[in-house]
Amino acid sequence: MRVGAARLKAALPHLPRGGRVLDVGCGLTDLAARVPDYFGCDRDADVLAAQRGRFPEKDFFEWDIARGEAPPLLVREGPFEGILLLAVLEHVADPAAVLSRLSPLLSPEGRIVATTPHPSGRWPLEAGAAVGLLSPHARDEHEMLLGRAALEEAGRSAGVSLVLYRRFLLGLNQLAVFSR
Repeated sequence: MRVGAARLKAALPHLPRGGRVLDVGCGLTDLAARVPDYFGCDRDADVLAAQRGRFPEKDFFEWDIARGEAPPLLVREGPFEGILLLAVLEHVADPAAVLSRLSPLLSPEGRIVATTPHPSGRWPLEAGAAVGLLSPHARDEHEMLLGRAALEEAGRSAGVSLVLYRRFLLGLNQLAVFSR
């Protein structure tokens, strides 16, 4: 099973059924076809152009959550019952700031659902990149790998609570679900 598919499998059960979903760092996913009220954000204009071509009925926005810029207007209007951060938090210098930017967009019962590699996965990531099994940038593109305690602290700093945590893919990845 591909890592991306495993992330989706871990995260999707924790999204509310029928609610508005914001996918931050959406990448080239088919999730827009599977979630009726879907909004995608990414910092890569080429990715967004491809997604708009594939899913013209959905809304995709350019937004680099790590830079601290305000969300696009339709995103700011929220609220969202689910916000996805699949393999995003390890790419930002300040995960608590990212969670702080997202928490005001949540509905009262909303959830931020995040996946991220576990720190114990650093060596497999670096080895996979070195031998060509993973992106050659995999060893360089991660700002930090957060464990459970770091995820809890980032949430606490952002005013959200870690309500569910589990590891998957042989413990090398983790799922973190936050709520207000």
